[in-house]
Amino acid sequence: MSNLSKSEQEIYDLRAEKIQFFLDNNQDAFPTEFKGTSQIVDIIKNHTTLKDAEHSGVEVKIHGRILNGRSFGKLSFFDLIDNSGKIQILVDSKTLSEEESVLFSKYDSGDIIGVKGEIMKTKKGQLSIKVSTSSILSKSLRTLPEKWHGLKDKETRFRQRYLDFIVNPDAKQTIEIRSKIINSIRQFMHGKDFIEVETPILQPKAGGAIAKPFITHHNALNVEMYLRIAPELYLKRMIVGGFEKVFELGRVFRNEGIDQTHSPEFTMMESYEAYTNVNGVIEMVENMCSTVFDDLEISTDISFDGKNADFSFPWAKASMFTLVSDEVGIKVEFSSDFNEVVEQLNKKDIEVNSEINTTGLLVYDLFERFVEKKIINPTFVIDYPVEVSPFARNSKNNPSITERFELFAFGSELANGFSELIDSVEQEARLKSQAIKKESGDEEAHVEDMDYIEALEHGLPPTGGLGFGIDRFVMMLTGNISIREVVAFPHLKPEN
Repeated sequence: MSNLSKSEQEIYDLRAEKIQFFLDNNQDAFPTEFKGTSQIVDIIKNHTTLKDAEHSGVEVKIHGRILNGRSFGKLSFFDLIDNSGKIQILVDSKTLSEEESVLFSKYDSGDIIGVKGEIMKTKKGQLSIKVSTSSILSKSLRTLPEKWHGLKDKETRFRQRYLDFIVNPDAKQTIEIRSKIINSIRQFMHGKDFIEVETPILQPKAGGAIAKPFITHHNALNVEMYLRIAPELYLKRMIVGGFEKVFELGRVFRNEGIDQTHSPEFTMMESYEAYTNVNGVIEMVENMCSTVFDDLEISTDISFDGKNADFSFPWAKASMFTLVSDEVGIKVEFSSDFNEVVEQLNKKDIEVNSEINTTGLLVYDLFERFVEKKIINPTFVIDYPVEVSPFARNSKNNPSITERFELFAFGSELANGFSELIDSVEQEARLKSQAIKKESGDEEAHVEDMDYIEALEHGLPPTGGLGFGIDRFVMMLTGNISIREVVAFPHLKPEN
């Protein structure tokens, strides 16, 4: 009991007295079970043909939380919700026993109760349960948010997420849809003979991505450890070890900013398949997403953040160099002279960061600044420069780019995949180059991981890898523009 106003304290005390009433009358205010109940959704579905004022003669038991109540003389009505839906319960003091009538006088909004009664429709056509008996299952000592306005304040909604789920059905439905999406993805992967594995969350090196890690200390080993920024390097060790198809669906952690599409703790599905390449990964992503749309019966016409996109398959592919060229009005190719491109950009008043010194880095910077936010329909962007792809295999046709893609929709990245670099000598050279950048103060450079190199030296077969962002995919499919809406308990600044 804390942070109660005077009026809230009075309500708390009154409700506490009611707990004592139940105890005095041999009723446990917090019993351990209430079995043999029906789900509200099934009751509603099975009694759609009842006519106004008709009694079904069918008696049921249900349990749920009281949302609110209203009285009209001898009749009282309560809205009761369980995990499946909401239904009205009707209390008629003319036909109800005096003992039961007293019990209902002790119930409040927020209480969890069990009731037994007949299914009927009121004269106004409202499907209801006419109560014959009831039981308190859990007494609520605090009130629910005001019934007409619900819980609107975003800070309160996310700090007291349990209340948000109770009084805002859309919030609860979003988490339920999230669960179905994850289950659909998981079943798809199992159906393709991938095995689900678990790799370390605490890692001695923060590898597999370019991101700032959370750091902790392992007391027993007396070493610094990092919350993983990606499971990539461990999953590829599994492929070295003879597992040909593996995936992991779990949390990753990046000690970076928080905004509408970024959270320091988020969910990703990573997979690795031996003997395939980037094209096989793209095909798998399309098939996986198509399965989710089919399983959840979601239309491929998606509206999100005031924009509309066509998610019908197949999804488009586009070269990063072509997209940038079209956007800035300058033809930039793999072989373009860096200084000439900079000169043309300057003529168009497009600034170039002084630390950028290659055409590949320049194109990637221009893409991030001017292009990616404009990609609305799902698009596989290909032809990533080797400078920004330390674990991707070079293209056989052009060593300046890699066999890599990122999937974008509504201006956000959804997935990243590539043909994995399996040459241990080349991989070591790239990581050493990254380590030099890191020592020079580049926080975004990748760490050098010689243990991973040693694993590669034992032979990694040709492999296609994927990282797929669950949270943003759920955001788009549910129409929620903030990542906080699709996470059950998002991170917030302390109130004080």
